[in-house]
Amino acid sequence: MKPIVLNEFVRRAASQVVYQIFPERFAIGGGLDSATKLANPAYNLPGAVKRDWNDSTLSQPWGQQFFGGDLDGIADKLDYLTDLGVTGIYLTPIFSAPSNHKYDATNFFEIDPMFGGEPALDRLLNSLHARKMTLTLDAVLNHVSDQHPWFVAAKAGDPQYRDWFTFTPDGGHLCWQDVDFMPELNLTHPPVLDALYRKPDSLVQYWLSKGIDNWRFDVAQDVGLHIAQDMARHVTARYPGCQLLGELNGFAGAWFDQQPGFHGMMNYWYRTALLAWLKGDIGAAQVNRAVADARSGYGLEGLLCSWNMLSSHDTPRLLTTLGDSARVQLAQLAQFTLPGIPLLYYGEEIGMAGGPDPDCRRPMRWNSTEWDHQQREWVKKLIAIRQSNPALQFGDVTVLGDRLNGNALIYLRHTGELGEAALVIVNLSDTPIEQTLLVPYSHWYDGVPLIDALGNAPGTRVAAGSVRLTVPAKSGAIYQATEPYQHYTFFKARNRLSAA
Repeated sequence: MKPIVLNEFVRRAASQVVYQIFPERFAIGGGLDSATKLANPAYNLPGAVKRDWNDSTLSQPWGQQFFGGDLDGIADKLDYLTDLGVTGIYLTPIFSAPSNHKYDATNFFEIDPMFGGEPALDRLLNSLHARKMTLTLDAVLNHVSDQHPWFVAAKAGDPQYRDWFTFTPDGGHLCWQDVDFMPELNLTHPPVLDALYRKPDSLVQYWLSKGIDNWRFDVAQDVGLHIAQDMARHVTARYPGCQLLGELNGFAGAWFDQQPGFHGMMNYWYRTALLAWLKGDIGAAQVNRAVADARSGYGLEGLLCSWNMLSSHDTPRLLTTLGDSARVQLAQLAQFTLPGIPLLYYGEEIGMAGGPDPDCRRPMRWNSTEWDHQQREWVKKLIAIRQSNPALQFGDVTVLGDRLNGNALIYLRHTGELGEAALVIVNLSDTPIEQTLLVPYSHWYDGVPLIDALGNAPGTRVAAGSVRLTVPAKSGAIYQATEPYQHYTFFKARNRLSAA
């Protein structure tokens, strides 16, 4: 088994742990309360409803309920995130828009005054980069607000902008999922592409020049595969370190069939499979097969550059979906050990609950008496284990759960380097796993001791290519090799194979 060779771009991406923030609901900068912050004229919008930080998100006009979160509030909490082990943050849109979610931009080149404007973005970037953390912004290339000057001009018949949108004979226009106030841009029109990503002063390139690190692109299926490829050609030529990542709610294998394009995708496929299994909707055979399907369809580099997400601003939170913290922890065990970049939605580390949008967008709880501290320590432990083991960051995956009886997801992560491997067992069964597993991996030699990094399962030893597993019910293990001898090593350099 030769060592896996990954370029520096993939290794840098795969080493990340990303934390997703819905900026309007994370924190208010400067220690302000909601009432003080919401007195800012930026919130004097038609239909805006101003709420206290502790109010419910449910009684609202959609998209018009404001609590006052901003970019300085995020900057104020970076020590909290670094303590957790996070290496980068992803923000849902922050450009000027009339809504709280900002997916209906009115100006791609202005940071919304609600969030503190461009000076607040500069402060946040400086604070992040001083900590060697990255910032990923969210771009909506498919549609804008019907208040956007481009659309206002096009609707008025301005010949410069008329072809930037698609109008119908009845006087209507194409719009995202028939939401009238989100008109779709005409992505076949070259001036639109110039404004979005092709030119140095375009949306994508402009903010990269300002210091942001990566982009996530909304509704990738609407943006289109060929646009992703064209964008990669234009953007990576000037910003080769920028990761371009797409949102596709489903299996995204076809997006990696041709390159270049998006480097990675939001891995909803993992989410669908893991949550269906943990809820009892599918069995172990399907969840193990789903992991293998992702490896086959995405390729190793595609998987390593994709986000392993289990919840987001668009989905119910984990605790609400799965019903108890034990299943949440099993889900996160897989999230942090499968190939890919863990994407942790804000508040999941403290056990926040919440149903579908808008309930999943509750304000972050900063009173630590409201936290599930055991849950936060669990997430910290998973991050620390992942970041200390190259196999869990950069390794390939071999699915093994289909080889055992019971109800477990099992896989080996391995880099091909001597000893760099981790055997992950997620046991959903009501009974312990007490079975022998054959492990087709050449560099865990006979007699190598394996220790569970989680401390749940007793230690074991490799025995002629097999491992005797003893894993408690409704629990998991991350087996890693150890060197027990003072004057002997299992992993001798002369067994290293050339990568060439």
